[in-house]
Amino acid sequence: GQPKSAPSVTLFPPSHEELRADKATLVCLISDFYPSGFTVAWKADGTTVTQGVETTKPSKQSNNKYAASSYLSLSPDQWKARRSFTCQVTHEGSTVEKNVVPAECS
Repeated sequence: GQPKSAPSVTLFPPSHEELRADKATLVCLISDFYPSGFTVAWKADGTTVTQGVETTKPSKQSNNKYAASSYLSLSPDQWKARRSFTCQVTHEGSTVEKNVVPAECS
């Protein structure tokens, strides 16, 4: 079989264009992992968020590893009201976390 591969995780803040359109979507890209099972948890200031979360099913990349993405939809006010957002990816028992700080993105 194929060796296990830990995911690389990238967390993107909402774009300026989107905020101007009165929306805010955080995008968590999860790539290069194997096998395909994973879970994603979103946190706002350390508290788990379940509302507005949508996570894709893993799809196979050209290198036979998997990629997926998770989205957190917020209002711009919800985005600005928090100190930090976290995308937490658990794969094969280990966890990768990425944070984004709204104050640094304004």
